[in-house]
Amino acid sequence: MKKALILMIPILLLVGCKKNKELALNEKVAKEFLEEMNALDDFETKYFSDSNPLAKAPFAENSIEVKDAAKLTEDAVAGLKNISGTSVSPEAMPFYMGTLEYIDAVNAQGQAAKDFFTESDPRMRAGYYELVKENFQKLRNKPDSILAIQKVYLDKVGIK
Repeated sequence: MKKALILMIPILLLVGCKKNKELALNEKVAKEFLEEMNALDDFETKYFSDSNPLAKAPFAENSIEVKDAAKLTEDAVAGLKNISGTSVSPEAMPFYMGTLEYIDAVNAQGQAAKDFFTESDPRMRAGYYELVKENFQKLRNKPDSILAIQKVYLDKVGIK
């Protein structure tokens, strides 16, 4: 009986360690995901809501809008660097990859917004505006699917 108990301790420790590693991974990836999601939502509300007249505003290369678009991109790149190269279990891979793809899309959206804000040609500017609005539409649905993937992942590794 004692031998069986002694043999079970390493197994329990391994299971406990794996759970702790999965919990730490989830925390790290989820933190970056939420930060980028909130930053994108704030950026859209501030500059691209339907009531915002900014879309008709003249371009200004040194404006606060350009700086905010650049910050959105810089923060996304920093988020990608923070979670890239992280050791990921097979169970976590879909959540991890979904988060990387989302943050990369936020990065691209920041760049597209910066291009819109700095474009002086009215036709090109209108094209960038449509691209940015279309991207926001696509990005709005991504968090729900990533959160569903995260739930499956957490269930697989036994984290409630």
